[in-house]
Amino acid sequence: MRLDDVLPEWHFRERHTIEIDAYADTVFRAIEELTWREVPVFRRLMALRFVGRDATADPRILSSMTKDGFTVLDRSDNELVIGFLSTRTGRRVPIAGELPADAMRAFDEPGHLKIVFNFLRRGSTVTTETRVWATDERSRRVFRTYWAVIRPPSGLIRRVWLRAIRERAENEPVFL
Repeated sequence: MRLDDVLPEWHFRERHTIEIDAYADTVFRAIEELTWREVPVFRRLMALRFVGRDATADPRILSSMTKDGFTVLDRSDNELVIGFLSTRTGRRVPIAGELPADAMRAFDEPGHLKIVFNFLRRGSTVTTETRVWATDERSRRVFRTYWAVIRPPSGLIRRVWLRAIRERAENEPVFL
């Protein structure tokens, strides 16, 4: 699993799984093409975070996330790994370097969080896992409080997101 290569250890973790009856390329196309409109709860919760932005637009979730500081760290036929660096106060920090996964792995400046998530397909099982590593004890303590508040809605978002991916993938027309 490439997620293990990017962030092999973590302080905080959340994992969700769903069964999807579709080919791997169809599943990953659904992951990449899914729009905010297809995940209403996600859209409403994220709207709280992005107050003041155009809520009528319906861009693809992943492309809008990468425009907002998330970086594709690794990609294979059965896994997509995305992440970002953050200060403990929530300011996103650009991932510097030609190889983003290597840069994420090597980053160790105190006062920061490494936040990484993936989508992994094994057989018909699709999993999303979120991992967070704090670069120092103070950041870990600060994030622990935030995690206690954000984890339940984050888990809800992940489960709804997976169901929307399944809906899109299983309903995509198959051409032989």
